[in-house]
Amino acid sequence: MDSKTRMNNLYTGKAIDRVPFIASATMFAGRLENLTSEEFYFDVEKSFIAQEKIIKKVGCDGSPCYDLPNGEVLDLGGSLNINKIGSVELPKVDHPIKSIEDAKKYKLPDIKKGVFLKKRIEFAKYAISKGQKSVSISAGSPFTMVGSMVETSLFMKWLIKEKELVHNLLDIAVKYLLDAADIFIEEFQVENCSASSNYPFENNDLVSPKVFEKFALPYMLKVHEGLRKRGIENFSIHLCGNQNKNLEFYKELKLKKGSFISSDEKNPLEKVADILGHDNIIAGNVPSALLIGESPKKVYESCVDIIKKMKHNEGGFVLMPSCDLPINAKLDNLKMMHKACVDYGSYE
Repeated sequence: MDSKTRMNNLYTGKAIDRVPFIASATMFAGRLENLTSEEFYFDVEKSFIAQEKIIKKVGCDGSPCYDLPNGEVLDLGGSLNINKIGSVELPKVDHPIKSIEDAKKYKLPDIKKGVFLKKRIEFAKYAISKGQKSVSISAGSPFTMVGSMVETSLFMKWLIKEKELVHNLLDIAVKYLLDAADIFIEEFQVENCSASSNYPFENNDLVSPKVFEKFALPYMLKVHEGLRKRGIENFSIHLCGNQNKNLEFYKELKLKKGSFISSDEKNPLEKVADILGHDNIIAGNVPSALLIGESPKKVYESCVDIIKKMKHNEGGFVLMPSCDLPINAKLDNLKMMHKACVDYGSYE
């Protein structure tokens, strides 16, 4: 069974031959192809081709995707410091809001002029020209977007001292996400669109469950409800960092059966499935530290252990890194992820 058939069958609830493997090798692919940050983040063709090469090299079942960490800051009035020389590295963020006064007078720029939005659309068009069928719309999260608008320590202080200000910024983040969704839907038609969201700022090592419930969850729900009203049916979520005390809250998203839920290593996949539903596709969660610093043998053993635990999840299981593949991961360790799926992931 080829990768395309394997993933199509997984998403439609049909039988597959083995556990799929998605590498999430975006920036890693750029580094392997010796691209500069500027080339990888802004040259759509080079980025796509770099990812396609690594997908073929390691036997990955995923597809290339556009990846510019904190890219939304370019549409929100801030800037990113992106190197034009050297290999791919994370951009440095210059937040658009640096004070309470900035926050009070902040207005959302015209997102139709946004560099990040334009690049996402450009990448999606290129991917479609290369055979991809669907387009992913960002569902945020709004809470994490405010973390791009405001420096983290200041944001955390405002959650205590400037609650009304934070709620206002969260409403702006929701507007940005839904306005961007409207542009995607107009460009690609709603039947070709799904929605995906990541939740790094919601993790319990940064905020408490009470903060999550009061500040993050209501705005997540606004985005999901807004997208459903626009006709979006399929959602995927990634649980970044430690989300163990938040898991019950995620049930309020009311994800339909067969939704794609990937998780960080800090959240046991069995627990994620128990709470959010075994009838969903559960994905994860090979630790980043293993992929960076351990031997192929240890990575293989970890992958086999994860596969044995999750292989027979009712809705399906996908082996993935804990988060985006680290730029400095070892290529041989990726190959071990694929080998573990082939050796121990068979359903035949």
